[in-house]
Amino acid sequence: MRQNLNLPNTITISRMLLAMPIAIMLIKNQYKWAVCLFLIASASDIIDGFLARKLNQQTKLGSVLDPLADKILINYTFVILTAHGYIPILLFAVVLSKDIILVSGSTIEILSLKDLRQIKIKASIFGKISTFFQIMVIVLVFLKIFKVYSNKFTFSFFTYSTIILTILALFSYINEYQRRNQINGG
Repeated sequence: MRQNLNLPNTITISRMLLAMPIAIMLIKNQYKWAVCLFLIASASDIIDGFLARKLNQQTKLGSVLDPLADKILINYTFVILTAHGYIPILLFAVVLSKDIILVSGSTIEILSLKDLRQIKIKASIFGKISTFFQIMVIVLVFLKIFKVYSNKFTFSFFTYSTIILTILALFSYINEYQRRNQINGG
């Protein structure tokens, strides 16, 4: 277990822990602090992945925690912004449902592997793009809150595009999982 608590995993755990103060700041309408913490958490995602590769410290625990931390951060932010009326309920429901399905399935698959080198779970292009669009929705909400930029067409475009891309990402991950199981005789 000690080897699993390396620097990249510690950063990932910190990102998970930042989700709660971000949610509290959003609930209290303290958006400046929420945005600052959100930016720190987002930067930590880049840093932990870079360090894990650079220091050759990729672990099974990190393979589970990293996507989980991302999903917790985005979904905590989505739930509060949805409750405040900034994000449509349909978008929140689609993103949350997909993330619950994927994180549960990926965790079970990773934990069932005997050798870390067997991990073949990689973000699909739809997954990467849908995550980018989810973050763009959050950014557009923050820009609207701070009265920097607000455009109904742009927000609708990102909302519906995110819904479609999130559904496509879910199906691409399901197809990839089925392909891996067929190759491994599962």
